[in-house]
Amino acid sequence: MKHIFVTLFSLFTFVNMQAASVNYSINISNPNTHYATVTVTVSGISDKFLDFKMPVWAPGSYLVREFARNVEQINAIDASGNKLPLIKTDKNTWRVTNTGKNTSITLSYELYANEPSVRTSIIDSDHAFLHNSSVFMFVNQYKNLPGTVKLIYPAAWKNAATSMDKSAENTFSFADYDILADSPIEIGNHESIFFEVMGVPHKAVFVGANNCDKIKFTADLKKLCETMAAIVGVHPSKNYTFIIQNVEEGGGGLEHLNSCTVQMPRYNYSKPDKYLSFLGLCAHEYFHLWNVKRIRPKALGPFNYNAENHTHLLWVAEGITSYYDELALYRSGYWTRDQYLSALSSAINGVENRYGSKVQPLADASWDAWIKEYRPNENSINTTISYYSKGQVVAAMLDIEITASTKGAKNLDDVLKYLYKEFYLKSNTGFTDEEFTIAVSLIAGKDMKPFMDKMIFSTEEIDYKAYFAMVGAVITDENSGKVKAWTGINSEIKDGRLLIKSIEKNSPASKDGFSVGDEIIAVNSNRIKTNLDDFINEIPVGTPAKFLISRAGLIKEITLTTEAGKAKKYVIKIDSEGNAALNKWLSKN
Repeated sequence: MKHIFVTLFSLFTFVNMQAASVNYSINISNPNTHYATVTVTVSGISDKFLDFKMPVWAPGSYLVREFARNVEQINAIDASGNKLPLIKTDKNTWRVTNTGKNTSITLSYELYANEPSVRTSIIDSDHAFLHNSSVFMFVNQYKNLPGTVKLIYPAAWKNAATSMDKSAENTFSFADYDILADSPIEIGNHESIFFEVMGVPHKAVFVGANNCDKIKFTADLKKLCETMAAIVGVHPSKNYTFIIQNVEEGGGGLEHLNSCTVQMPRYNYSKPDKYLSFLGLCAHEYFHLWNVKRIRPKALGPFNYNAENHTHLLWVAEGITSYYDELALYRSGYWTRDQYLSALSSAINGVENRYGSKVQPLADASWDAWIKEYRPNENSINTTISYYSKGQVVAAMLDIEITASTKGAKNLDDVLKYLYKEFYLKSNTGFTDEEFTIAVSLIAGKDMKPFMDKMIFSTEEIDYKAYFAMVGAVITDENSGKVKAWTGINSEIKDGRLLIKSIEKNSPASKDGFSVGDEIIAVNSNRIKTNLDDFINEIPVGTPAKFLISRAGLIKEITLTTEAGKAKKYVIKIDSEGNAALNKWLSKN
């Protein structure tokens, strides 16, 4: 009898879900105010109440941003326009009581949007960029339903770009809330370029003034996308959209299921180094189409939008992607082999010269991203390491290990192909730490748990010489044997003052009583206004130096005794050209 009841209940729930629908609209009638009116209508329901929730974070950006803070003037009505009781039950939830037997409830609210970034929304006189997890609420039990979103905007705006399917004029459809939240919308008068990769239509829209050579950029972006797509060998999208925000200054990007948003200083396209860096950013966000959006840790989908989603594997999501975005510049022919090795050397130097790499394991860097990576302070250099930068370095070592272990038969590409097949195409479940290690071991042909334990869950030093020797390369420290004065002070010029920004742990400055925020006025009676390091380099190591500083408005004198610098400057060179593992590792195929 119990079994029959459960079956009938499940059937009722299924039928109810099938009958229900969720539809949104956003009305941007006066963009100058940065406000929009948002409605969400849930129909075909019999619930006694509905809890409408605003996400607290944006997938891909691991920080609780409290999007509910931008919501006001909330109202709920039934299908006849009668107001329904509404109360707020927690920081991001509004409960609507269904008085009577209403089968349709509409919630409306005013949304303030004036945060110009890739992870938030902005509405102004020129355009609207909607990062949908910061715009649209959801009802948890109806989150898996398909629906539509209707856009209402000024007639002067001619274009709306998104990766969602167009179902009617200015109306787009989605299969579930996760897809809506992960499909940003750009509305305005943007210019677009088009190309195909593996038969999949691609579009890039340019928001704001810029000096981009669109013909050249189209060819370059297409080439990079083809390089990235070849890694897994299958393209999962029906279409793909790049939203390019051309800004005065800034940068960064954010991945989505079938699109990405990237920023570029508007007049940097004509600067070769800046242009290549931007291509690398585009490659990074594009590769997330596979790595993290489909090849993903279990914790990263379906999402819990109400709280942090913790995982040890952000180094896979971001570190491996960072490894491939630079490798793609080499594989696509934009970098020579020496340029690529120089970039990898710089990445290693960045990790090894940060004190936090000795303190925080990569797994912890991933897990604590919510409270550390995205909330840095003046002491972060001593306590944390980025899962981007160290993840990139570990990905390189992992690629080398696999390539060497299989004598050039396999590499990290094969791991990603396996994960895509097993954990996306077959199950779409995501993987655990253990399952990732098993997959790597399978491709490498040996137990890779010792590698993971050392590289991911500890802060043991990496034996770079041993790893690069596996592929016929040598790595040397050009600073070895050099004596250079070191204080441990990292400074910045702010409002014409030379201020201490951070102090390295166990450095002369930390031992001798300096503090972050101190203003450096003079050293050995010499006025210092700009570069402190240039002056310190003229002082012999071990020689006391008298600093005149200002702290909290009071003048102090502190004596600092410099020590020999500890910074590494690694350089990678190829030693054995005929190495099969080298040929596989740095193959362009």
